[in-house]
Amino acid sequence: MPHSIVFSLAYVGSRGRFIPLGSVDLNQLPLSTIGQYQDALNDPVPNTYGPVLPSTNGFYGQATIPQGVALEAYPQFNCGGPSCGVTINGYPGGDSSYDSLQTKVEKRLTSHFTTLGAFTWGKLLSDAYYSPLAFIGFQGARNAQDWRDLRLEKSLGAEDVKYQFNWMTSYDLPVGNGRALNLSGWRNQAFGGWTASTIVYLSTGVPIGPPTAGFEASYFNQRVDQVCDPGKGAPHTPAQWFNYTCFATPASPYVAGTAPRTLGDVRTGGARDLDGSIYKTFTMTGEKSLRVEVTSYNLTNTPQFGYPNVFWNPTPTPDNMKAFGQVTSTSNTPRQFQFAARFAF
Repeated sequence: MPHSIVFSLAYVGSRGRFIPLGSVDLNQLPLSTIGQYQDALNDPVPNTYGPVLPSTNGFYGQATIPQGVALEAYPQFNCGGPSCGVTINGYPGGDSSYDSLQTKVEKRLTSHFTTLGAFTWGKLLSDAYYSPLAFIGFQGARNAQDWRDLRLEKSLGAEDVKYQFNWMTSYDLPVGNGRALNLSGWRNQAFGGWTASTIVYLSTGVPIGPPTAGFEASYFNQRVDQVCDPGKGAPHTPAQWFNYTCFATPASPYVAGTAPRTLGDVRTGGARDLDGSIYKTFTMTGEKSLRVEVTSYNLTNTPQFGYPNVFWNPTPTPDNMKAFGQVTSTSNTPRQFQFAARFAF
């Protein structure tokens, strides 16, 4: 384009297969089995596994065991409760897909000025409820409702950032020998030849995970039911980022909750960051130079609010849920200044 400007437009996508999950338990009963037996999972049945139960097993020497334990794949390795005992870490069962539109505008260095702006509109879908990138976004409900049926877990990835914008500028200030404000001698040495740079980063936040149902006797990691759009009319203040009224306790502890793994309509606070620096290189005799620089991070001192408090009480009254949705931390640092000098010889 004219004036040394370059514009690019691209589609960028990727596919992830066999993503390691946090852990799976081979003794966890499928939701189909849990829904079939329901309360009968606690009924005593003859302990036909007595000969293979080690002395460390919680049901060693007992004449009966719960029906739920008898239905497990490996009841001899039961950990003393329903649906537990044989854990595989890093089970390669996850899947993801990423699609994005990426644009970039760059003005190459002319007249002592250069700038680069980039915008990404992307979407990450995943059923990996505990992905290797868990440090980027809060995962919410960490375990699948049924790891054998990850269709229940497919949703926006916990690391999904819908919009991202970056803008960088660098400008040699028009002060100094031969510039708009012409200086010479010691004035040019002190005030001429400085360069200012800025970086702006704007983005949306990451999706928030719903609470787990919190039944006292639970055979799986049941999420709550979602009955309306929790992002509609959400106040998005630290005192209450969103409220609990769009969620409900499932009618039965034996069926999957309807809330998705992540809530695409409720996200954490996005980034609003401005970094800036000004620097100059002083030339000396004998191929020596001294570069001095002053840099500021988060120059506007804008907080990026962290993950809100998300929990569930089976009796969701206003008093029991008054701390729901509160934000008590930030995910960025306050304004910082850095002063640096480098002597080259």
